[in-house]
Amino acid sequence: MFGMKNFALVQTIGSAVLLVYTIVLWGLPVAPALAMFDLITEQFLTDDKIINYVVYGLTVGACFMVYILSLLFMSGMTQRIIHVRIKGDKIVDNLESWTTIRWAVCAHLHRCTHPVLVHTIPSPICNAYYRLAGAKIGKGVQLNSINLNDPSTLTVEDKVVIGGRSIINGHLVEKDQIVLARVHLKKGCLIGSGTTIQPGVTIGEGSVIATNGLVGKWKNIPPGEVWAGLPAKCIKKSSSRNDIED
Repeated sequence: MFGMKNFALVQTIGSAVLLVYTIVLWGLPVAPALAMFDLITEQFLTDDKIINYVVYGLTVGACFMVYILSLLFMSGMTQRIIHVRIKGDKIVDNLESWTTIRWAVCAHLHRCTHPVLVHTIPSPICNAYYRLAGAKIGKGVQLNSINLNDPSTLTVEDKVVIGGRSIINGHLVEKDQIVLARVHLKKGCLIGSGTTIQPGVTIGEGSVIATNGLVGKWKNIPPGEVWAGLPAKCIKKSSSRNDIED
């Protein structure tokens, strides 16, 4: 594995280009929002000032939703095109490499969505964004966090719940290398709020990670167990709730 020649120069130029694209990413979605504003106000404005205030207010709200959807679509689609393809369970490359650049760009594009993505969780809109960005999302999944980083490394099976403020990372940097590794949340598992999950982790079917837990890299948690703590350890061999009546 060899580092990229002139990485510092590429990084500097790339950062400038990325700033320009950020302007496009945040600015271009305003266009359909403004078009909708003109269309609605032209149709519904009257001679009554009070009614016009109501029209303006509702129109601005609708335009903001158009902006949110457009921004999420642009960011997700761009990430889908340029994200690093992982063959197997992980990829390891020199820190000064195109892999790092592509990862960094995708990470920036995801952070650009945070101000609006937070208004869509949990919802099908949020799930659709993560799918577009490269994540594999099953049915009945509830995603309550905007910090599912590196979506292209993430597999979330059916009926998984991810609590608010949870952080899932599919990357790490060590020994002058960048490592991208898959994170697999199997069917019906529950990730408590504020939990941090590191790269290469598999959470077994029906398992529970308690609030504010830390699941370290490469950990494989068996099905149906309850884990908690920093770092997380098994505190219960069964996650079944016998106190819940049918």
